[in-house]
Amino acid sequence: MSDAPEQKAISIIEINGRIGELEAQRDAALSRAAKIAGEKAEAIDLVQILKAEVDRLTTLLNDRGGPAPATASDDPGTPLAPAGAAATAH
Repeated sequence: MSDAPEQKAISIIEINGRIGELEAQRDAALSRAAKIAGEKAEAIDLVQILKAEVDRLTTLLNDRGGPAPATASDDPGTPLAPAGAAATAH
């Protein structure tokens, strides 16, 4: 007798079944990738909109006597407008 393990013959039906499983997995992965790509594109659009709004508001504050760019802080806790500016109506 041979010490080699006996190989099981795979039927065409089993091969076709496995191909079907792999195709279903591929289709699910492609669908998920398309969804993620759409979400990423939407997030990028929102970031661009927010950046434009921040730029617009920064310009508005600077035009109304806000801090000079040299004194502006990157700290999010630092107010952009001088004290009392928010209470002043223009």
